[in-house]
Amino acid sequence: MTTPRLLAAVYLTMLAPAIGGDVPRAVRFACLAGVFAIGELWLRALVNEMIAPLPRFGVAAVAGLVSLPLVAIALHLMRVPIASRPLAAALTILATTLAVVALLRAGRVPADPRAAGTLVTVAIPACLALGVSVAAVSLYAWMPHPPRQGYTSLALNGWAATLDRPVRVPARGVYVPIRLSSAGEPAETAALRVRVGDRTVNARRLRVEADTTRSVDVFVPAPPDGCLHRIEISVGPASTVFYGRGPARC
Repeated sequence: MTTPRLLAAVYLTMLAPAIGGDVPRAVRFACLAGVFAIGELWLRALVNEMIAPLPRFGVAAVAGLVSLPLVAIALHLMRVPIASRPLAAALTILATTLAVVALLRAGRVPADPRAAGTLVTVAIPACLALGVSVAAVSLYAWMPHPPRQGYTSLALNGWAATLDRPVRVPARGVYVPIRLSSAGEPAETAALRVRVGDRTVNARRLRVEADTTRSVDVFVPAPPDGCLHRIEISVGPASTVFYGRGPARC
C-alpha cells in the first residue's frame, strides 16, 4: 500500500474518536487498523527498507501501540486533557508528519539485509517494556488506596438553578429547591438554616445520607421589605446564596 493511502486510512479511522460518542464495535476495531497504519508509517519514515512480512507486521504493531502513550505524554506536557478527541487529533498530526518524512526519504536510503534482524532485536525489548508497563499500571490500580476526602455540597436546584437576577418573594413565602449531595462522609443529621441578611428566619434538622444526591424543598419566608436582601441556605458547612426582595416597598 502506498504512503498516501496509509495516511488516508489513518484519517478515516480517526474520525470515530474525533467525533466522540457511542460508536459501533466494528468502528472501534477499525481504529486498531489505524494504529497499525501509524506503525507502518513509523517504519517508512525511520527505516525505508524492505523487511520480511512477519517481522514487519510485528514491528509496525508495536510502533503503532507505542504511539498511543507517546502522544498521551505529549498532551499531558502541553496541559491538554487526555480524551478521545485530543488523542485522535494528535495521532493524525503524528501520522501526517511521518508520512511527509517517509515520502521525502523514499528511494534515498539503500537497503540493508541486516535491518530485519535489527528491528526484531529492538521489538523484543519494546514488547517486554510494554508488557511490564501494562502490568505495573494494572497492579497499581488493583492495590488499595487511601480513601478520597469526603464532601457535602449544596446547590440551587429546579427552577432556582436558572436564577440570574433577584427573586420577588411573595408575602406567603416560597419553597426553594436545593440539590444536596454527599460523598465519602458518614450519614449524619445537620442543621439546615435559612438566613435573610444577618437574620436567621428558618432552622431545622435535616438528615444527610451517605453517598447520595437528592432534592430538598426549603421554605424561604418573604424578606421584610422590597429592598435587595442576601438569602443564604446552608446545611452544615455547605451553603448556597441568591438574592431576593419582599413584597413591601423598600
